[in-house]
Amino acid sequence: MRYYRKKTMDALRNENKRLKQQINLILDSPEGKEYKRRKAREYGRAYREKNREKIREYFREYAKI
Repeated sequence: MRYYRKKTMDALRNENKRLKQQINLILDSPEGKEYKRRKAREYGRAYREKNREKIREYFREYAKI
C-alpha cells in the first residue's frame, strides 16, 4: 500500500512541476508580461478604491511630517 501511495505522490509532484514550468513559460512571454502588468493595475485600482479613506488619511499624516 505504501508503494502505491509513493508512486501516486511522485506522479503528482511531477505533474505539478510540469505545470509550473508551463505557467512560467507562458508568463515569461511578452503576452504573459503584459497580462501580469494588467492584472497588477487592476488589483491596484481595486485596492485603492476599497481603501480610499485609509490612503487619504495616510497622505494627510505624511504631509504633516
